[in-house]
Amino acid sequence: MPKEPSDFTVKYGMRVIVPLAMFLLVAFLFLVLYFNTGRSDNVLLGLFFLFLVITVLLFFGFRITISNRITKKYFHPETLIGQKGRVIKGVPAGTPGTITVLNEDWSFVCDSDTSDNQIVTVTEVLEDTATLRVKISS
Repeated sequence: MPKEPSDFTVKYGMRVIVPLAMFLLVAFLFLVLYFNTGRSDNVLLGLFFLFLVITVLLFFGFRITISNRITKKYFHPETLIGQKGRVIKGVPAGTPGTITVLNEDWSFVCDSDTSDNQIVTVTEVLEDTATLRVKISS
């Protein structure tokens, strides 16, 4: 059984994890250097805050450009309509969930309750969010 994506991954996508991991690494290194020197180093503190600002900009930049612009520019919704997918984790009707279609994970909304590993058919791609509207396959 495939591993379920986290809520963070479903909301922001995998690509934003890179700047987040970079920030955590630099924060850890800063704390180690700051406390090992035993002195208040303003240059080190300034570099940390500069890197913090750059990381936040990268985080939101990756989120906006990769998730929205590239998806809208290069994504052709007609390739997904009619495809079958497997629900990763069942959700109540009208609640966003995650399915696997053509070996990719997508957000979906269904008019009826879904259960784990249920097969569904894509009926529509919602343009604004690249969310799939599905129906339960018979």
